[in-house]
Amino acid sequence: MKVDVSFTVDELQYHEKNDKIGVVIDVLRATTTVVTAFKNGCASFTPIPSLEKAREVAQSYEEGEVLLGGAKKGVKPEGFDLGNAPDDYSTEVVKGKNIIFTSSNGTKAMFGLQNTKEVLIASFLNISAVCNEIVSLATDILIACSGDFGLFSLGDTVCAGMIIHQLREMRAAVLERSDTASVAETLYKIHQDDIPNMLFNSEWGQYLIGIGQGKDIDTCAQIDTCTVVPRFRDGVIYLKRQD
Repeated sequence: MKVDVSFTVDELQYHEKNDKIGVVIDVLRATTTVVTAFKNGCASFTPIPSLEKAREVAQSYEEGEVLLGGAKKGVKPEGFDLGNAPDDYSTEVVKGKNIIFTSSNGTKAMFGLQNTKEVLIASFLNISAVCNEIVSLATDILIACSGDFGLFSLGDTVCAGMIIHQLREMRAAVLERSDTASVAETLYKIHQDDIPNMLFNSEWGQYLIGIGQGKDIDTCAQIDTCTVVPRFRDGVIYLKRQD
C-alpha cells in the first residue's frame, strides 16, 4: 500500500487518483465540523463548493427541512443557520437534521478527490478510526490537505503526517510513502507533543483568533474523541458506521 499527500487543493490535479481511496483533511475547521456533526447524530451532510450554490440548494427545500451551515473566510454568512464552528453542531442542534454546507477550503478538497474510489473525512478527532479504516481497505491512499485559499496549511499537513505515522506503526515496512508523505510525517514528529500549540500558532489559527473564533482551536486539537468515519461519494457525505 502506498500513501501520497497533496499539500493544497490546487496540487490535486498532479496526483493520480484512480483506484485510490481519498482522505480529505481540513482541521481548521470543515472536516472537524463534519465529524462532529455525525458524531452528534446528523442525518445527512451535503457539501456545496460555493456560497451562492449552497443558498440556492437550501432554498429548494421547505422551511425547516434542512440546516444551512458554513463559512466564508471563517465567518458565518448572512442568513445561514450555522457557521463552521464544530461546537455549533451539538446533538441538540443537529440530531436527525439534514445539513447543507459550504466552506472556503474543505468542500473544494472533497470535490477535488471525486475521481478516487471513495473519500474518507479525517480530523484529529477521528484519526485512529480513519487509520483502522484505511488498513481494512488495503489499497493506495491519497491524502488531500485542504490548505488555506490555495496555500500550504501546517495543521492539515501535521494531521496527514499523524495518519501516516500511525499507519507505519500498524503496517511497518508494508507502507510505501511518497516524498510529500515523508515530509508530512516529519512535520508531525516535530509537533506531536503539542498539537494544540501548533494549531494556535499556525497562520489560520492566528487568523481565527483575530476574528474572535479562537475557541474552536481547542476543539479541533482533540485527538480520538470519536470513532465515526464519514465518507463522501456522489456529492453526499454519509456514515457507514456510527458510535
